[in-house]
Amino acid sequence: MGIRIPMGLRGKIISLFFVGFSLMTAVAIALLETNLHQGFNSIECEEAQRQMTQISHNITNELDRLSQINSDWANWDEMYDYLRHPTREFTDRQINAQAMKTVGLKFATILNKQNEIIFSDSANMTSGDSEDPINFIETINRIKQRIEQSDNRSSTNCGLDTSPIGPILVCWQTIHRTDHSGQFNGTLIVGQMLEGVVMNRIHAQSGIAFEIEPITLSDEPARLLYTALDPNTVKFDPNQAALLTAQLRNIVGQAIYSVRLHYSTSVSQRGDAIIWKVIWALLLVTALNGLMLLFGVHYLVIRRLRQLDKELIQIWRNGRWSDRLPLQKNRDELHHLARSINRMLALIRKQFIGLESLAHTDALTQIANRRAFDQRLALEVQQHQRTQSPLTLILIDVDYFKRYNDYYGHPAGDEVLVTIAAILTQVANRPADLAARIGGEEFAIILPNTNLEGAQHVAENIGARLAEYQLRHADSPVADVITLSIGVTQAINRDDPSALIQRADKATYKAKESGRNKVCVLYEI
Repeated sequence: MGIRIPMGLRGKIISLFFVGFSLMTAVAIALLETNLHQGFNSIECEEAQRQMTQISHNITNELDRLSQINSDWANWDEMYDYLRHPTREFTDRQINAQAMKTVGLKFATILNKQNEIIFSDSANMTSGDSEDPINFIETINRIKQRIEQSDNRSSTNCGLDTSPIGPILVCWQTIHRTDHSGQFNGTLIVGQMLEGVVMNRIHAQSGIAFEIEPITLSDEPARLLYTALDPNTVKFDPNQAALLTAQLRNIVGQAIYSVRLHYSTSVSQRGDAIIWKVIWALLLVTALNGLMLLFGVHYLVIRRLRQLDKELIQIWRNGRWSDRLPLQKNRDELHHLARSINRMLALIRKQFIGLESLAHTDALTQIANRRAFDQRLALEVQQHQRTQSPLTLILIDVDYFKRYNDYYGHPAGDEVLVTIAAILTQVANRPADLAARIGGEEFAIILPNTNLEGAQHVAENIGARLAEYQLRHADSPVADVITLSIGVTQAINRDDPSALIQRADKATYKAKESGRNKVCVLYEI
């Protein structure tokens, strides 16, 4: 019989060590696969859903842009008078193909109060010539159906619809005078193609690649939505990986298009690569030095993963997307993971800043809006009270702008506002200066570290530059060109933003009261 050689203590320890660490390695592998892989998939899915939400917001923004044009044209004295006494001269002069092309409209239709079409024309966005408006007759009929079913005809309604030449954004509103007065006489319908310039603008603003495909109308009941994209239909396609779909509904609530978003799976791929690198590292270290692995896994891997997770949760809870995960000096897999996450955080912050910029920018003039103006003024008043540095405010009002719109039309008025905004941007060109549109024809400039003399010089420079444009205003009692009434004042210690604005407004009123087309400086303290 053979001789049994007892296993020594070293062998038992080594055997126990390898068995124990093999099990621990298996557990570590399972944890990495479960937690990290699912985590990366969750990040990709959340990013895809956020991108789909962004697409919905951008389509809604385009509908809001079209709604503004619809409202400007519908609340127009000449349009209201046209309904009472339709003339070919008005439509040829004000609602021709070139006018529609200027504001990006594809077609415009006017209905009388019996919902009969008294005018309809369509613009060829390539040549500027008119094309057959029959392409949009089904859309117009659906809108007429909505109008007849609506309890509130005075509100602006918008939505998405189909046409023989592609998807189209449409808005309709009851026609009134400029001051919103007048009895119901009819409805203005305007449309804009979703493809082409609008789709390119959506792609440029969102930075998201997606496609829109027509779908077969189903028998499911229609659901009217404010936004064209139905949030209840957003889902991940089980038959195709990395595909998120949603439905776009038309103005009567039927599903007509499918939005297909192919999202990136690079995060999961990089995550899987990192997981396998960690696995091989664990196996190698276990084979060479089990004891070092016992401590190394805890101090070099698990502890750092927990720290990354803790810091990510902190960033998520606080919403501070400018924060970054600390990068360790040793450039291992977790270092690359943290760097990849930092790049993702930078992308999230960039897109968040983009959304903030949209929320603080006037859609027509592309300068700061009233919200951005109020926030900055509050900050500058606080800074002035702390440092006693001078702070001046300029308020600008376009003289007889309503007459200009009534005489030349709202599209021409929009061009004047854009020109004035460009002049303000040129004049208020220091980094701390802020030019903003705070009302229909009202603008403002905040000038930190500027006294009254300097602010007066800026105001006079604005008037001089505007005079160089020679923008004709035949219906102005002041001059035959566009002029401005400008008020200038300076902040004092006891001021809050409201008091400063009231004083600047008082200066503007004095400029108007004394004949307009001038700069009035309010020196009183």
